[in-house]
Amino acid sequence: MMRTFIRIGSALLACTAVLLLLPVISAGAATTGPQKIIYDAHLLDSSDNAVTTAHSVRFSWWTSADFVDGDVTATGSIDVGAAEYASWQEVHTVTPDSNGYFTVELGSGTALPDLSSYTTAQLGSLFLQVEVKSSGDANTAYELLDQNSTDDTVDRSPIDVVPFALNADLLDQRDTGTSSGSIPVLGSGGLLGEGLIPSGTNRNEFVLDADDSAGDSIALQFGTSLSKKITYDITNGRFNFNDDARIQGNLTVTGLINGVDITSLTEAAGTQLKVSSGAGLTVSIAGGSYRVNSAITNYDGSGSVNLSDQATNYLFFTSTGLTIGSAFPTDKSFIPLASVTATGGSITSVADLRVLSSDDREHAVQQVFQPEYANTTFQGDATNNVGQLYAEHDNTSKNNYYLWTSSITSLQDYDVIVRIAVPVDYIRWARNPLSITYRSTSADTTNNKMDISVFDTNGSPVTLSGSTTELANTSWTTSNIAFEGTPTWTPEQDFLIKFKLYAKDDFQMHLGALKMKHVELLQSP
Repeated sequence: MMRTFIRIGSALLACTAVLLLLPVISAGAATTGPQKIIYDAHLLDSSDNAVTTAHSVRFSWWTSADFVDGDVTATGSIDVGAAEYASWQEVHTVTPDSNGYFTVELGSGTALPDLSSYTTAQLGSLFLQVEVKSSGDANTAYELLDQNSTDDTVDRSPIDVVPFALNADLLDQRDTGTSSGSIPVLGSGGLLGEGLIPSGTNRNEFVLDADDSAGDSIALQFGTSLSKKITYDITNGRFNFNDDARIQGNLTVTGLINGVDITSLTEAAGTQLKVSSGAGLTVSIAGGSYRVNSAITNYDGSGSVNLSDQATNYLFFTSTGLTIGSAFPTDKSFIPLASVTATGGSITSVADLRVLSSDDREHAVQQVFQPEYANTTFQGDATNNVGQLYAEHDNTSKNNYYLWTSSITSLQDYDVIVRIAVPVDYIRWARNPLSITYRSTSADTTNNKMDISVFDTNGSPVTLSGSTTELANTSWTTSNIAFEGTPTWTPEQDFLIKFKLYAKDDFQMHLGALKMKHVELLQSP
């Protein structure tokens, strides 16, 4: 409770004021700070008689107890640009009761400031300025209710600590910090600092998307710039990793790996070979019987071979047992087992290359076509086809080749189209059935290049894998090409291979030998 005196006109008034806190009106936690402050006052004249006429009372917040002339403008308004002004003011018109008492709610006219906008120092030195005038007088008639008329530097009342303010310094007696029971404070971007993240939890699970509101996917991300994610694809029902994964323990898979059912590689009848990887980049093969050149050998599964890192390793059986190499042999009989790729000290892929149904009558056949190819035609597409096409011989490499060149300054092209019959005993194409050798006088594809396309026996384009477009190299180079998808290959019918050769500015594109490899079935005697 405070008692102050102020002179209004010729009358000396006394005002006794009490500030109380109004309980919270809006919903929220019990510790939410009050939105209004009760101000009870007793207004008396200099003879201690109650003042009962209408008066205007102006309240304002400041960060200094001392009132100076610059705090009010020449028109009697509060100077909102004053250095000590704390950004809040409000005017109430009151008519005290017959005993001079009146009550107002500070904050009912203008909302009280958000205390979070004040510095710690400002919160420790907030002061209430109260001014009174007759309600009909101009603003210049406001006179200050001086907190201490004997001290010129103390003109305002301090806003003291009250029960809610005591709890506002804490939250239910809990402070911010990192110890047990403390309240964590979010840093920049609304993120928890590393020091605030707990090292463990008493719960045995952590649920992402607990409300099941996710649409297509749920992601756990590592790093902002790094942006490595483990994502559950809800649509396809699987986990996706956007980077490599290394598993140091055993990996058990009950489904498919790239569409291959790994259960078919176990020791079921007729499939006695199984590829597995172990520590130190080794591969072992389960025991079983195999046949090379009609001789059956029983393999006990006790052997293993070491893999080369950063390479693709080819595993196969020969008459001497389990072998590994950088390619399959061409000078001996063998049974292909698998190709295993190792990268960074780990096995990254295993491709099963076994033929579980075999017939000794099968054998691979290679056809070699040297320029000038048989059954070949030459064709321009009626656009940019100016140049010369020759059949030449390289005395150094002993290669025959087609040579396409043009003196025109823009790329000119010409087609070499080969018509080949699928052999009558054809069963399937061998691995990478098409091989092409080529050379150019410039490695720059803007000067010369070659594209390759294939059409099956139905005349439909065949999807190719390997190097088939934008081919250019100043040395003789071989491109090994595989047929993808499900083309139609009817024995004794023809298919087409088209080579489109480009050149300009007297550069040259050279097309060399063409090789085709297929598997056929020997006729029974």
